[in-house]
Amino acid sequence: MTTALGSALRLHHVGIILPDMDDVAGFLTMMGHTEDYRGYVDRFQCWCVFCAAPEGSAQVELVVPTGGSLARFNKGSGGVHHYAYETPDIRAVQATLAEQGVRMLEDEPVKGAGTFLCNFVHPVATRGIMIEYVQPL
Repeated sequence: MTTALGSALRLHHVGIILPDMDDVAGFLTMMGHTEDYRGYVDRFQCWCVFCAAPEGSAQVELVVPTGGSLARFNKGSGGVHHYAYETPDIRAVQATLAEQGVRMLEDEPVKGAGTFLCNFVHPVATRGIMIEYVQPL
């Protein structure tokens, strides 16, 4: 993917919402994945379980809502939620998108479940496709 900044961005992860931790365990077993790490994101009311990925590959993030709008995603049954792209400067991406009239969900980046900041492009700008930008810390 190329942003308005003109730089190619690496796919960081794909986020999948699952209803509960039992579904996470089942998904890991069924797909042959192993957990790399997990964290809780207060702002989005969810656990984020990142699967281990081969070096240089994008991760799969399993998102388990504990409340809020994510719990209602796809009528509570979950599914593919977002594609996340890595950037060295999330604020520069936000500024460039703002110049094009594209809003982000948050005014400022949020500390993600891993060692990164994150923010989502407002889905109005992408016809409902959730795009996240992450900046490693």
